[in-house]
Amino acid sequence: MRRNMHRVTRAKPCPVCGKPDWCLVAADGSAAICQRVQDGSVKKCGDAGYLHILEDRHNRHNGHKQSAKRRHIWTVAHGQESPSLNFEQMAVAYQSELAPKRLRALARSLGVSTGSLQRLKVGWDGSAYTFPMSDGSGRVIGVRRRFPSGRKASVTGSKTGLFVPVDLAASGPLLICEGPTDTAAALDLGFAALGRPNCNSLIEMTVRAVRGRDEIVVVADNDSAGRTGAEKLARTLALHCPCVKIVVPPDGVKDLRQWFNAGLTSETLREIIAGTTALRLTVAFSRVSTGKEVWPSARFKWKSPSRPTSRVAPKDS
Repeated sequence: MRRNMHRVTRAKPCPVCGKPDWCLVAADGSAAICQRVQDGSVKKCGDAGYLHILEDRHNRHNGHKQSAKRRHIWTVAHGQESPSLNFEQMAVAYQSELAPKRLRALARSLGVSTGSLQRLKVGWDGSAYTFPMSDGSGRVIGVRRRFPSGRKASVTGSKTGLFVPVDLAASGPLLICEGPTDTAAALDLGFAALGRPNCNSLIEMTVRAVRGRDEIVVVADNDSAGRTGAEKLARTLALHCPCVKIVVPPDGVKDLRQWFNAGLTSETLREIIAGTTALRLTVAFSRVSTGKEVWPSARFKWKSPSRPTSRVAPKDS
């Protein structure tokens, strides 16, 4: 449905970035095109910016009755910064709204356990499943929404963060995955794991969250962007962790959750990790002449690991 869009003003700033210029907002407040914030958008509208859906009206358009109990939509008041919202309290409220039947339905559709989803503090806001996002210190700074259709967005005012489960084991290898559902699959495989929202974000925050770990395994999505993003993160982690590895699903398998649904077992993944070469950091020094004196100049050389021979364990018949 085409929406009548208006330019934002100081009196009515953008509901996504809070700024009074450049952006557009629908007359009925159901959507906005923000030129500054990409995270949480559904698509890019050319040079106009990124389209954000602020209210999910799928059920209304299809004639379904809305719940008699009106859900509270969490937003940021104009002129306020997102920290004014208590996202941890919000996430807890959404958790209490998630009915067991709906939780089981999500677990079945994803091929993961209800237990792993509960460890990631999944909730329901009346239209979408919710997952809290945390910063490197564990503070909840936003809420990611996952609609039943698979579309993803963020609660207005959220900052992008990590998906961190409760009872995260302090020892053993830590898997860094893409997204909450891959993280749920890693938990079902018996690993300590946390998730990034995508393959190219939150490198510094991830470093803070995993500081002190002896072994980190970055599990990449099996595409060019996923592998490139995983190596970029691993290179930074190698400066802080003595053992950093990259594991990629086998050909024909998109990500860790699909790999798990295809029959990957904990034993097989542990064997693959054990047989994967860790990223190695080599420091080389060269001399640089300033015209008057010669100074040593340090350069870092990265020895990237070869792609492991990943495999899918056959399911039990």
